[in-house]
Amino acid sequence: MEWDGLTDRERFNEWYLKERDRLSDMARDADWNGLFEELGRHPGRVNLPRPGYRSGFAALHQAAWHGADFAVVSRLLAHGAWRTQRTRDGRRAVDIAREQGHTHLLELLEPVMVRQLPSPPEVLEDHFHALLRERTGRCFEEIEHLLPPLAPLTEGPAVEIFFQVVGMMGGFTYRLEEDYVHVRAHSRMDGDDGDHYRVTPEGWSRIERTRVPPPSSRAVQRPPS
Repeated sequence: MEWDGLTDRERFNEWYLKERDRLSDMARDADWNGLFEELGRHPGRVNLPRPGYRSGFAALHQAAWHGADFAVVSRLLAHGAWRTQRTRDGRRAVDIAREQGHTHLLELLEPVMVRQLPSPPEVLEDHFHALLRERTGRCFEEIEHLLPPLAPLTEGPAVEIFFQVVGMMGGFTYRLEEDYVHVRAHSRMDGDDGDHYRVTPEGWSRIERTRVPPPSSRAVQRPPS
């Protein structure tokens, strides 16, 4: 899954902007067949709004607004659409469906917490964002980014999200472990897999990653023939 926090459309490459706008147009126009074809090619984009965050509507928000069929919304959720994702004005898909009177979608769109964030979650998120700011230096000062919420990590047993940062030549990949959020900061300039961090409600710290060499062929045990 991807989190796009970039708010300036001018920062996107033309070809990428065209692809993202096409995805958003299909959701806006309720072209669900076209949308799912596009997601078949780019499944990680299911939660991306139109570049520039005019409204922050992702595909699930548009489906809620249109009152799409139960099957369409179920398929979006199967693709990994986040029920907890909020628009620029703070609404979730279930809030939009309720406002539009689409009662057949309310139960389906109500967020389901599969995993719990370490408590208190708001403090955990503050430390997560502090790590991102510290690690990126001046990137966030020079180019506005909306920092990702942690709530989507609770929606599945193994959700992993990539947050690209302009100016970093890479970004952050993060996931929820048993009692902390694991964050990997990585760049195309890295000679390894980047730096790893542990984020808890008490703060954040770097994790030293030890590479374990693969076993030699002589050490491989085979069952008797």
